[in-house]
Amino acid sequence: MPKSILLIAIFIATEIFLAFIFAVIAQLFYHKIGFNFKAILKGIVERLFLLVALVNGYSQALTFFSALKLATRLKHHDAPNDMDGFNDYYLLGNLISVAVAIGYVYIYQHFDTIHILKVLTN
Repeated sequence: MPKSILLIAIFIATEIFLAFIFAVIAQLFYHKIGFNFKAILKGIVERLFLLVALVNGYSQALTFFSALKLATRLKHHDAPNDMDGFNDYYLLGNLISVAVAIGYVYIYQHFDTIHILKVLTN
């Protein structure tokens, strides 16, 4: 299997897994059942932005991303009455999203040294 196809497959599988994880987290904090496809798409775009920026050495994108998230958070009008729960959900979601993007960069940069990926591409 070519490297690019495997990288895309890893990305898609991780994003599907994250959609389920965030749905569970939303159930815990918001008591909402189901998927918020707008939020899922927004998360995918955010992680792609971070992936492209970090792969190209633009670590300052993390600061830019944080500033954008803060600016959008300040204008959040549909936050539930339980702001502590919302803030926990928001923080946890952003930390997971950035960690996953950094993981994508690691896989991309160390693809040839990760044993399981070498086995799959041979």
